[in-house]
Amino acid sequence: MQARCTWYPILLALVLLQASGHVAAAPPKTGFWSLQLENDVWGSNDDRFYTHGTEITFATSERSPLMEGIADSFPFYRKGAVGIYGISVGQKIFTPEDIKQSELIETDRPYAGWLFLNIGIAHLFEDRGSVEAINALVLTLGVVGPLSYAEETQKGFHRLIDATIPQGWDNQLRNEPGINLTYLNKRRHLFRMDKPRQLEASYYGGLTLGNVYTYASAGLIARWGSRLKNDIGPPTISPGFPGLPAFRPHPEFNWYLFAGVEERAMARNIFLDGNTFKDSHSVDKKPFVTDVQFGIAFHFKEVRISFSNMFRSKEFEGQPEATQYGALNFTIYTGQ
Repeated sequence: MQARCTWYPILLALVLLQASGHVAAAPPKTGFWSLQLENDVWGSNDDRFYTHGTEITFATSERSPLMEGIADSFPFYRKGAVGIYGISVGQKIFTPEDIKQSELIETDRPYAGWLFLNIGIAHLFEDRGSVEAINALVLTLGVVGPLSYAEETQKGFHRLIDATIPQGWDNQLRNEPGINLTYLNKRRHLFRMDKPRQLEASYYGGLTLGNVYTYASAGLIARWGSRLKNDIGPPTISPGFPGLPAFRPHPEFNWYLFAGVEERAMARNIFLDGNTFKDSHSVDKKPFVTDVQFGIAFHFKEVRISFSNMFRSKEFEGQPEATQYGALNFTIYTGQ
């Protein structure tokens, strides 16, 4: 029975993708496929706090009527010559530090899962000559609680690799539908150095509203390498650094290093504040959270691979240590 349950997130993801075809038009056959994996085994080597995230994205230049309509309703959203439209499904898993204890740990964060669907739009345009700007809108729908099947995913994987089975999932957050809307605006400056190397400096700000997350963010990112114009940077699972599951393919191999810092003012985080409409376990969250990221990305023809490490400051009162996790992104272009 347990082995069958571990497939539920995949089945639900397929249902969400099928349903999205009715609101965002059926995905075309060409575009970009992106797989984002985030896990603390590449950081602290312990299952705690934000312990795992998976996101699968399809991005294309073909228009999404739903997101076009949402973008048109925002007077500050600007369209440019290059537009990217994306659909993604994903899952995030959160646990306290001690996963061997079955009783509720009142001083640590709740067990929680988040199964979600993103429908997004992004446009690139030139702003003030040499400055390139990107703005994006993302609508997120999903479910928090047992219906996210985070418990089955984590327990099933731990059995597969013969790791410690988490014992406290009976204390997880209750089922709650989630909705979020995110706006992001980013500007980048490219500086040519010794050919073919370039340096890019970018800054951005964003706002997310909803019952799962509500926060304002601002950040800085630097990249150094070759053909930076062909890429915005690899994505992360929200909340995190902005990137795109798309790039401009090139027949020659190239690479770049990247690093960034982001500050968030948190008004709402359901994974710490607890359920919105029901009583549940919660902890006192910190009002400001800082992320620091560094990594490397490689391009070769139609493929991009990136590796990065993330350091996240303490998110709640009494958290013993900051969160550290790694991220792997694999993006492939499927043709004209």
